[in-house]
Amino acid sequence: MLYLGNVEKIFERFSRPVAENAELETVSFGPAAALRWAFEDLGLDKLFTELLDPEEEHDFPAWKKVYLLVWRRFLQKMSIRKAVERYGKQIFPFWWREKITTVQRLYQFLGEGLGEGKVKKTQEDLARRSIAGDGVEECYFDTTDYYTYVEDDTKYLRIGRSKEGVVGRRLVGLALALSDRGVPVLGEAYPGNRNDVKLFSGLFRRVCERLEVAGTDLEEVTLVFDRGFDGKDNFDLAWKSPPHVVAAVKRNRKTVREVMDSVELEEFQKSYETSYGECYVYDGGKVDIGNHSWRVVLSYHDSTREKVREKMDEQKGEAEEVLSESLDRLEKGGPGRPPTENSVRKKLEKVLGKRYHCLNWSLDPEAKELDWGWSEEWDRKYELAGVLPIVTDQSNWTSGRVAKIYFQRNDIEEMFHLTKKALIVPVEPPYVKEDHLIRAHLFLVFTGLLCYQHIKRKLPNTMTDDEIKSAMKELNMVIATEDETLQFKLANVNEETRPLLKSMNLEKYLPE
Repeated sequence: MLYLGNVEKIFERFSRPVAENAELETVSFGPAAALRWAFEDLGLDKLFTELLDPEEEHDFPAWKKVYLLVWRRFLQKMSIRKAVERYGKQIFPFWWREKITTVQRLYQFLGEGLGEGKVKKTQEDLARRSIAGDGVEECYFDTTDYYTYVEDDTKYLRIGRSKEGVVGRRLVGLALALSDRGVPVLGEAYPGNRNDVKLFSGLFRRVCERLEVAGTDLEEVTLVFDRGFDGKDNFDLAWKSPPHVVAAVKRNRKTVREVMDSVELEEFQKSYETSYGECYVYDGGKVDIGNHSWRVVLSYHDSTREKVREKMDEQKGEAEEVLSESLDRLEKGGPGRPPTENSVRKKLEKVLGKRYHCLNWSLDPEAKELDWGWSEEWDRKYELAGVLPIVTDQSNWTSGRVAKIYFQRNDIEEMFHLTKKALIVPVEPPYVKEDHLIRAHLFLVFTGLLCYQHIKRKLPNTMTDDEIKSAMKELNMVIATEDETLQFKLANVNEETRPLLKSMNLEKYLPE
């Protein structure tokens, strides 16, 4: 066995003939090869060269820099130091023998070369390439945010409360739109403390523009979004625009609540089955939102309904336990401060959250009495647990189709999950502190998601994200000397990894 040493020694070693009888360790092959296939199949090598280095003046081509930055987090967690060290242990030295710089300098190069105009133009080109010939029937869009440990405000980094409940950190927002085939068509950075309702008008218009640029007839498209965008003006804008709409609305909207209050659970009809439960629907007719009348469909999944009911049962039990303990202390006395209306209220609000107002209770310290009872609203909420109101302007669709199209927006939630759980370019590296680098980083997220979805579409539909990740990690390359020449062979070719090889012909990326 031959110890190769650090990155510099590796480059030195492979710039000269390898020592006789040297046997090199097995290295990872799957993630790098699959990503390289996606870059070539989408033509990203030419695109990024024309975008960032049209004169081809750089020793290390621009597209390789983008490739390395996406690969650095592609299906793996990797720090800056590990990224540079790992380079020498992967297959890149056998593909490219140029001397690589640090990850920070790659980011700086990308940040300086990608202004807002270039990001927009490149995303338009990527959208055209990724959905060419397919068309788009449904487009899903939503927003999320990511927290960082940056100390100062920038255009994008602002203090706020993240969607995951983190308080006091600076946030950066990402708006994302996906086609019905899961392909990203829009990815945009925005200040992390912005409200979704206020973002809607700009985001809605830009999604429409992007779909048009990609060659889609907007009148044939249905845009799908969740109740976070629920606002009268937003629905008026959506009504006047060419695309159709399927969207969730808040249950406390007056016209919607009237429909929900009038329906009985027995009136819901089973529509379809999924891996997470049976879906039931009810056509609620028309409701007024803004200046227009929308069709409303009520829907729920039985498994989701049971989870909500279990949570409500748990909250009810904890709240009554708080009340019983407080009454017991009130009656028996003992050490410590006796319960007060304020102390009991704080405990109940913590347990019940938004459902606190469904509990009627009163405390009389002098009479040592504590009475409570659950309102009719609690009973109604329990009866309609998990029921979601969905509105649409699609008059000819069945109720089941409306619900099914809406719940397919779970795909975009999964994409956000990928960006936060180290499958594709996690968004919160603390060293990204400047706006141009943040913009570049979120562009890498968009590119990584695009490549991953392109790879996923090439693989069998039965493969889950976890199975794809596992197969890529499993697929290795063995490097050895045989007859005084270097030999490169694949390791772990089995039922798990074979779909990768068969679908994308990854063997062609074995070094010669």
